[in-house]
Amino acid sequence: MTSKNVLIIGANRGIGLNLLKAFLARSWNATASIRPQSRDDPSILKETGAKILEIDYLVEETIQNAAQAYGDNPLDILINVGSLPPHPKPWSEQSSELMVERFRVMAVGPFLAIKHFLPSLEKATEPKVINNSSSFGSISTNSFCTCMAYRTAKAALNQESVTLAREWKKEGRKTTIVCFEPGFLSTRLTNWDGEDDMETSIAGLMKVIESVTSQDSGGFMKWDGTKIPY
Repeated sequence: MTSKNVLIIGANRGIGLNLLKAFLARSWNATASIRPQSRDDPSILKETGAKILEIDYLVEETIQNAAQAYGDNPLDILINVGSLPPHPKPWSEQSSELMVERFRVMAVGPFLAIKHFLPSLEKATEPKVINNSSSFGSISTNSFCTCMAYRTAKAALNQESVTLAREWKKEGRKTTIVCFEPGFLSTRLTNWDGEDDMETSIAGLMKVIESVTSQDSGGFMKWDGTKIPY
């Protein structure tokens, strides 16, 4: 049986790296991305044997170049993992620079990656886009303040995912797109302050990623498959 192809953007540590290892353990052809600035960052990414592309969500040209470098192979799954810290400060301490940076990295960047890799996705039999979101992006479950810039960017990512799901359905495209909440994990992004278990989360995420179908397109769910309201 021909191995399937997955691209994980933001895979040099944390959730991305652990997802990469999980796919490799299942004999997938895995491609991982790092930012050009992280080229010399000490990481075990190279040791995994995955193909490595350089992508910076803030520079569209790097995404275009990566899509060209990927070549003509079908892409079964694109996972947008790259993110930025929540910055848990009151609304009055959220600056325009912080708001714009979070929006560009966590909403615009993933959108551009989807846009430029969609031709490769559409070559696959059952292609999927998996966006790393957060329950902080849910408007209906927002029960406490702080993290304004982070919440706004994740809400935008959720909105664009739903919009793409509906537009693609009208256009007759076969790519499924969903958002997932990985849990509050101990990573550099959370300053190692997570309360959920990485191994448990990754195992659950793999089940969710492998099981979602076109019927789930536009959905938002936790790592264990529980649906999250927008």
